Amino acid sequence: MANVLLLAVFLLSCGFPARAQDDSIFVTAAKALERQLAENKEETGRLKNQVDRLSSMVETLLSRVDSLSAELSEEKVRSAQLEQNSSRTESTTEAPAATTAPADCSELRLSGQRTSGVYTLSSLPSGVQAYCDMDTAGGGWIVIQRRQDGSVPFNRTWEEYKQGFGNKSGEFWFGNENIHHLTSQRNFKLRVDLEDWSGNENFYEYSSFRVSGESDGYRLQIAEYSGNAGDSMEQNNGQKFSTVDRDNDADSDRSCSQEYGQGGWWFGSCGRSVLNGHYLRNCGWYCADWQGVVWYTWRRESYSLKSVSMKIRP
Repeated sequence: MANVLLLAVFLLSCGFPARAQDDSIFVTAAKALERQLAENKEETGRLKNQVDRLSSMVETLLSRVDSLSAELSEEKVRSAQLEQNSSRTESTTEAPAATTAPADCSELRLSGQRTSGVYTLSSLPSGVQAYCDMDTAGGGWIVIQRRQDGSVPFNRTWEEYKQGFGNKSGEFWFGNENIHHLTSQRNFKLRVDLEDWSGNENFYEYSSFRVSGESDGYRLQIAEYSGNAGDSMEQNNGQKFSTVDRDNDADSDRSCSQEYGQGGWWFGSCGRSVLNGHYLRNCGWYCADWQGVVWYTWRRESYSLKSVSMKIRP
């Protein structure tokens, strides 16, 4: 537009004769000005429409923001109420849950649980869990010992055998204090499952199994043997528990724990079972005598078993 105006001023200021110039120049300039004005008006109209639309959009967005803020405030109030209600519900349900836990694995199985695994039992001290065998001989067994791959050494101290060690889903000793705690509450039977390196399996059971407290050396009491593996624990009945650092056996000339695989056990005059000896793997019938996992009445003293597990049930 500025260029057109300058052109008009120039032409008017030139002072040429009216007759020498054609009026069409002024007409052309005027039309150009009119077109430019019309275009400006059209552009202004378009800009105004865009401004109006943007203003409308801003108003809509501001209204939506206000609505979302109100919804957020309401949601915060609802969340706070739900959290408060949840806290009240937990406080009223936690205590009953603890009292309804089964006392042992047999009660757990009667409640419908059929999967072997680690569970919390109400008859055990706080924080102690037990492995429940739900498959063997009707299930419902609390496993107190397992040897299967040599991953856990059993040449442990008195304190370690007292508290227990290992992995309850693998190799472990449940702990003399825990075994005493269980067997002092009611009568349990003991079952031992054995497997050799050829895949042959055997077992034995005692209808009564009890372990006394630490002040009495965790003394073993068993009765009424049955099974087809032979009674290799006969000489262990009535004996105190011994470890490499606590000799309570009935042999005054030696430490049976030190000489028989360095595991903890209820040694008498050493005896004929050593289920916590060294895990010697498959050395067949030529393992070092009394050094492995031994059940004498089934595989003799020079055979170390592939796997063994001890379990109890009311």
